[in-house]
Amino acid sequence: MKIEKGKKVVVRNGKAKTSIIDINYNDNYQIYVFQGKLSPYDIIIKYSEKGKRIRTPKHIHWVVDSLMKLQGNKVLMKKFLRIVQKNWENCKPLKSNDVEALTKIIEDSMQCFNGTHFKVLNKFGEYKYDFLFVLMHLLMYQEKTNREDAYMFGKILTSLLKEEIDIFSIVSIAGYNGR
Repeated sequence: MKIEKGKKVVVRNGKAKTSIIDINYNDNYQIYVFQGKLSPYDIIIKYSEKGKRIRTPKHIHWVVDSLMKLQGNKVLMKKFLRIVQKNWENCKPLKSNDVEALTKIIEDSMQCFNGTHFKVLNKFGEYKYDFLFVLMHLLMYQEKTNREDAYMFGKILTSLLKEEIDIFSIVSIAGYNGR
């Protein structure tokens, strides 16, 4: 993983936007973080895979990948999810979304996560464990920054960590779009 000052340019409604930071992975995935519109510190997360279009991740993306990893190695994935849940519980709204602040958030989250034994999870699902971890963390900060009392991310984690997983309710929560 390599974090650098943003270079990705997207054009929306005739206006060009340059990313704040770009996070590059050796396996051809990239995460881009852009300035959002909801508040001065709001962020918009996008990602792409080499040769494919840029996408805006939704909860359902990381949930489906997590479910696949749970099927592959339940014990290890639950350990992974408990680390993410602890970070969710300690997550606070962003007070800055510049290159330094976003880099620090990513680096700090990765420090509490000794991921070498999590590489086994790469056999299952679409995403590598470190990509998934960073993506989830950026999404949790986005959610908390936009609404400090946000609960959806945490509710999904709690559902995934139950002994008996109800896939239909998890997908329903993750796919909720406020309509």
